Amino acid sequence: MKITILGCGGSFGSPLAWNRHGNIDLNNKRNFRTRSSVLIEDNNNNILIDTSPDLRQQLYNIQCTNIDAVLYTHEHSDHTSGLPDMRAMSLINQKIIPAFMPKEMKSKMEIFYKYIFKGEKDYLPFMKIENLENNFSINGTNIETFKHNHGSIDVQTYKFGKFAYSTDLKKFYNEDIDKLKNLDLWIVGLLREDPHPAHAGFEQVMEFINYIKPKKTVFTHMTALLDEKKLKDKCPPNVVPGYDGMTINI
Repeated sequence: MKITILGCGGSFGSPLAWNRHGNIDLNNKRNFRTRSSVLIEDNNNNILIDTSPDLRQQLYNIQCTNIDAVLYTHEHSDHTSGLPDMRAMSLINQKIIPAFMPKEMKSKMEIFYKYIFKGEKDYLPFMKIENLENNFSINGTNIETFKHNHGSIDVQTYKFGKFAYSTDLKKFYNEDIDKLKNLDLWIVGLLREDPHPAHAGFEQVMEFINYIKPKKTVFTHMTALLDEKKLKDKCPPNVVPGYDGMTINI
């Protein structure tokens, strides 16, 4: 399995325009972050998690012209608004692309993107919403999913064997965190160092890591308040900030 971090920035990206670059070193290319999405290549499948506003350029950068399925974590626009860029993937490969999403998203996505899922006037639909089950399979790739808290809404964690992806994380429900034990890789959201009403801060995320004990942890969904080198220096060797274009094989 090959995992590529297409983007690892928060909703604003990093840095902001107009000299708003927070705490980052602009000489470090890894501090330049597009909005968060990730590509999983497994069993000849290209599975995309979230369609960020920067999706077209992200897929262009890695020379990807085929997506077999899209998994959505939640409805926020920094995770969904690149959806129209999937039209090119559909046309190139002459197929309807399945989109798996929590039921809370379905009605809004069908309203906002009617032409994509239902067709409208001269537009034929090029994606289809599929029901999201707790355990499902895409062409031989087995996936487990469960909800975690993101302030006023919930977000899906996705688990592919010994790899899991948990963006926009505030806390876990019940004993769901135990489902993440024995991971080879956990990609987890870290918005900023101090806690946010909808995001865990550095200390809380490190508590999760110390409990789960994945072999490797990579941070994503980072604002310009987090400098790549300074954050890396604070962490043990097996915990690192991600960067756009980062690839991990497990």
